[in-house]
Amino acid sequence: MALGSTDERDLLLPLFSGIQEVPLWDTFLRRLLARTGARRLCLLLRTAGSAGFTLQEMIAAPTADSRNFFDIEELNESGLLPYASLRPQRVYSLQEFFILDNAEAAQRQQEVLERANIAQARFIRIVAPGDHNAWLILLHDRNDFSAADSALLSALAPPVALALSMLMETEALRLRAAMAEEALALIGVGQAAFDAEGRVIAADTIAMDELDVQANGRPQLRARETQSLNTACGALATDPAQVREIVRIDERMSRDMLLRPARGMPGGPAAIGLVRQQRRENEGNAARVIASTLGLSAREAALAEAISQGRSIVEAGAELQLTPETARNYSKRIYAKTGTSGQADLVRLLLTGLAPFS
Repeated sequence: MALGSTDERDLLLPLFSGIQEVPLWDTFLRRLLARTGARRLCLLLRTAGSAGFTLQEMIAAPTADSRNFFDIEELNESGLLPYASLRPQRVYSLQEFFILDNAEAAQRQQEVLERANIAQARFIRIVAPGDHNAWLILLHDRNDFSAADSALLSALAPPVALALSMLMETEALRLRAAMAEEALALIGVGQAAFDAEGRVIAADTIAMDELDVQANGRPQLRARETQSLNTACGALATDPAQVREIVRIDERMSRDMLLRPARGMPGGPAAIGLVRQQRRENEGNAARVIASTLGLSAREAALAEAISQGRSIVEAGAELQLTPETARNYSKRIYAKTGTSGQADLVRLLLTGLAPFS
């Protein structure tokens, strides 16, 4: 069965736009429920690496207790819906899994169907690249489904697989963005993407706060600072020789932003601006990371972390209740264990390691 123009409008468009819906694919599933005349429609999702399912259920004219019936595992255990062993992209009917040669098993199946108020069903397993699985399940308490309903499920399998693949790619991109933003926030870094006229296209939380971005995308800056930003963004958009620009965003607080060109980035930004807040890691967490990664004792790691915070060896030692002589002896052991040549080299090692992100 080929999907017609009506199907494209009523089903395919909601299928692909439904990636952004909450609940997922809500419009698509409601329209598919109405199109097939099913009493209930279930969508099961199991993505690669996940331990369980996500279940979304649509019910036509629901009653107070209608949501208590469907139990996918009970149907699976009785042999009525062996979801994991279904051949991908093939439509199955309930009758294909009736057990006829074992009275006890047949009685068990009948009890399960009565409890679930199911008389007829059609279901299909859809596999997307990356071992992501979806199951579409049509259920009815009385009427059987037509050949056209089965053909529709079959025709929908390829676009559903594509939509599922797109969904997982989108979720992976969101996860990557969230991880990157969280890591940068640990060291006080925020970023914003600007168009050629200095308007913010996208920004993380720190950049939004530092730039005080307004509803129109304009940072809340003074006139001179706004002009400098606009000029720099325009230059980075048009002059490939431009590499980096420093823009003063707050003259009173001596705060600057580093602009770099946004070559090849999706969405067409002209420049990426980086701002940084004065933020340091938790000293206790950092000391544990330093001890683990550099093979220092707990006291040595705590001293090293305090030194990296800008304290002298004597000051850092005093905070740890070490005498000046003991602190200096500790520092010599730290230099020997880390292969550093002195205090400045030790600070360089620590600030380029994992401790700032702890």
